[in-house]
Amino acid sequence: MTDAAQIPLKAHKPKAGAIGRLMKYIFLQKGKFFASLLFMFIGTLTFLLVPVLLGDMINNLATHGKGSVIDTAYQMLGLSIVTFICLYTAFRWMTDVTQNALFHLRQDIFEHMQNLSLRFFDKQPIGELMSRMTNDMDTINNLFQNPFNLTLQSTFMLIITIIALILISPVLAGVAIVIIPLLAVFVAVLSHVSSPSFSMLQIKLGDLTGIIEETLEGQRTVIADRHQKTSSALESGISLDASHAGARAHILSLFISPLCLISAFLSIAVVAVFGVNLLNNGLITIGALSTAISFCLLFILPLTFIFFNYNFWVSAIVGAGRMFEVLDTQPDVKDKSGAKALPRIMGDIVFKGVNFSYVPGRRVMKDANFVATPGMKIGLCGPTGAGKSTIVNILTRYYDIDSGEILVDGINIADVTQDSLRRQIGVVQQEPLLFTDTVMNNLKYARDGATDAECITAAKQADCDAFVQRLPQGYNTVLVDGGANLSQGQRQLLTIARAMLAQPRMLILDEATSNVDTRTEKVIQGALRKLQEGVTSFSIAHRLSTIRDCDKILVVDDGAIMEQGNHDQLMAKRGLYYNLYMAQYKGKITEVLDDIIAANERREKSGGANPA
Repeated sequence: MTDAAQIPLKAHKPKAGAIGRLMKYIFLQKGKFFASLLFMFIGTLTFLLVPVLLGDMINNLATHGKGSVIDTAYQMLGLSIVTFICLYTAFRWMTDVTQNALFHLRQDIFEHMQNLSLRFFDKQPIGELMSRMTNDMDTINNLFQNPFNLTLQSTFMLIITIIALILISPVLAGVAIVIIPLLAVFVAVLSHVSSPSFSMLQIKLGDLTGIIEETLEGQRTVIADRHQKTSSALESGISLDASHAGARAHILSLFISPLCLISAFLSIAVVAVFGVNLLNNGLITIGALSTAISFCLLFILPLTFIFFNYNFWVSAIVGAGRMFEVLDTQPDVKDKSGAKALPRIMGDIVFKGVNFSYVPGRRVMKDANFVATPGMKIGLCGPTGAGKSTIVNILTRYYDIDSGEILVDGINIADVTQDSLRRQIGVVQQEPLLFTDTVMNNLKYARDGATDAECITAAKQADCDAFVQRLPQGYNTVLVDGGANLSQGQRQLLTIARAMLAQPRMLILDEATSNVDTRTEKVIQGALRKLQEGVTSFSIAHRLSTIRDCDKILVVDDGAIMEQGNHDQLMAKRGLYYNLYMAQYKGKITEVLDDIIAANERREKSGGANPA
């Protein structure tokens, strides 16, 4: 854990530029996209030709009789079939295009997040990031399902209808088109109220996702501390905030349907009045007037679709903007230009005047200096928050240091690629992490190309082959929920086997035995000793008994290495390590005294001074 503050990504107002970036993903299948637009245009055109034929039918009733009407009816049927085929093809292909865009966007976001530095994740609540990958992606998916297609088709319909109205009667077209700016002004006013609420809605949904995830993960603690009602009240409050934000965000849709219906009736009424006047003056035929009224109705229809889907567009713009914000975030730790791969190392580690801070101005590692020779076992101890984990965090280059040098076999780790460095470092965490997959695949996670035989050999070395063989499907048994079908000790032994398979040249043990019983600890310690053979290792410990046999112990306090030496040397100094050791073994004074006496006897035999 770091002391970096949890600061969520900032929310921004919807940006139209997000749509342009979304369209780049649409254009990944540019040919199919434009082909679907062509079919959509043809389908819309044939659909709008039906009112024209209807007007001709009315004119022909008075002049050519029933036969002509039947011919026109067949033409209308043919146009309907063409309309169906074209629009179905257009929507089917557009679905392929939009889903392909969503796939690549989702992959880009996820892969980019994998390459971000740990500092990014230190600052972001997991629920917030999950919301961006789920809720925000859903807003884009909701746009691409139907509103995207309907908006495009409605745009074609609006353009064709206006042109048709102008061809029939410029006067009637002008009367009908007046409604557009009136609707646009009203929508603009409402959008000024609703648009900012979409951003707030996504933020609240992120908060809601976070609290639900945290509560479910900690359900055992919630039940144990009888906080079910408190958790429910907290979730209810955030959910209510999201509900209010959603209501404000969708205020536009509450008005748009009745508004468009009223506009349609008014437009038809006004066009009818002007049309009858033109008809009486012989400036238009009865069929043309009928067609104009039909087009007037069809003119309002695309406007209704466009404005009704406005909410989907704004919501998608907000969601896309939040996702692109993650994509625009750059990792703090980057390989230098021309960085080379770190060759296979012996494990010689040198810290020279290393200073580091998670947050600028708050230094947590101060002028750290030490040397670890190949194969040396290094213990790290000190009070909680002293900086033990920081040493391994900067050694693995999860973070870049402020100043100083960290040398591995004489090579500055800032000059090599991160991948080549970490490939030679094995890590056994305090909390063993196993994935929802087979035992075999969990082991292979450590090294690409590892064979089944190599995995089984590593499992035997880590003393976990026996219990794996007893599982229902042995190495093909699927581990679920982080290995919930195994004990804590069994999970830890598997992570040790995984580290063995990686064949590391440096090893980091982060309180690897702190959560197991004494008997299991002995088994794990035996496996760890095998893992540490010939490897430079760093063991973070609170229980000092686990690092007593280390070649060198670094005693860290307040970000500084206060003492270093082996157990006997540090006990002889009677400094911080001595105090930690004595405090930890209070009540076990006999054991401590025996340890001190044994240390003194070893010094006497070696000719050293007796500290007692």
